[in-house]
Amino acid sequence: MDRRRLVLVTLLCGLGYMMYSVDRMVMSSSVGLIAKDFHLSKGLSGLLMSSFFYGFVVLLFIGGILSDKFTGKTVLIWGLCIFSLATGATGLATGFTTMLVYRIVTGLGEGLFWPAASQEITLVTTPEQRTTVMSIYWSGYPIGGFFGTWLGAVIGSHYGWRPVFLVAMLLGLVVALLYGVLVRHPKAADAKVSLVEDVPLREIFRKPTVVAFGVFYLLLMSGWWIVLLWAPTFMMTTKHMSLSVGGTIASLMGLSGALGGVLIGRFCDRGTIQRRKQVLVAITIITAVLMALMVAPVPVWLLVLLVLLLGFFGYPITPVILTLTSQVVPKQVAGSAIGFVMNVGMLAGAITPAVAGYLQENMAMTTVWMLAAIVQLISCAALWFTGHLEGAQVRDGAAKAGAPLS
Repeated sequence: MDRRRLVLVTLLCGLGYMMYSVDRMVMSSSVGLIAKDFHLSKGLSGLLMSSFFYGFVVLLFIGGILSDKFTGKTVLIWGLCIFSLATGATGLATGFTTMLVYRIVTGLGEGLFWPAASQEITLVTTPEQRTTVMSIYWSGYPIGGFFGTWLGAVIGSHYGWRPVFLVAMLLGLVVALLYGVLVRHPKAADAKVSLVEDVPLREIFRKPTVVAFGVFYLLLMSGWWIVLLWAPTFMMTTKHMSLSVGGTIASLMGLSGALGGVLIGRFCDRGTIQRRKQVLVAITIITAVLMALMVAPVPVWLLVLLVLLLGFFGYPITPVILTLTSQVVPKQVAGSAIGFVMNVGMLAGAITPAVAGYLQENMAMTTVWMLAAIVQLISCAALWFTGHLEGAQVRDGAAKAGAPLS
């Protein structure tokens, strides 16, 4: 295994993902300011936050297929460039309609980047280290979430919401340039996922486990996106905090999420594929309970603790589910399988933030928040249909390393 390439791919994919998260969380914490500038209702504000996903879900699965057919590097760079330019355009939007278009294009770019980056991580890791490395790469999301939420809430309240989008654009383009220059594949033929023989795309649909993972991720994200995108608003309306204080507390999920991703990922990699599934069920239930507890009238210090724990256990869910997905299909279609699960799951992002916005016009934010927690708890039911996971790659890797198989 080329350690230099492993480090470069992990670092740059993490930075690229961090830029995506900064963009998403700036939108979340700045939506009140944007709504004021453009005279938007809560329903239209929710639609604006969902618009990113309209482009995102269109290209997620396709991005995985393209990564399998060409190389993850090529698709990743194109996606990151499209995403970054559209992010900068968001900061220049002159009204609701233009911003809606820019957000959709931003989603198109991220739809290419996400499965390509996950596939690049899959190609440079061994099965027994994959969850840990995937979690390190994925930590770019919570770290970006921290900076994005904080920048939007604190800097945005003083200087407006536009400058941060422009900064995110420049940083994203720099990461794309660095990836193109520094990351080298051994050979053009080896850079493709189809290393030995062609595997029909329909292979991933023949596995009920992959479909069950997709349903799980859809239900999970239906609740989780409400938390991620409406957390600053929840702090302001329910906990009666200012934008800067509420946004800062909400941003703490990112810091604890990065730590949780690495620690939980490492714990998963020390066991079998079945351990990963057990951990996935456990952290999903824990995060649903933590979300529900945040509705209670608790003191600020306890609310901060709940937010930290929510990030610690919640953010690692995605790298664990993507690692599991990559292990239950042939390597030749791993990118497509990851893109499929992401695509199904991210349909929630195109629906629930907008639905949450409209629901707030007729019911309390606490009710919407509790509904999100209940939906997330229900998502675990989909994992019952995965049965006992078989992980030949994990067992083989553990056997080579002399590790126990159970």
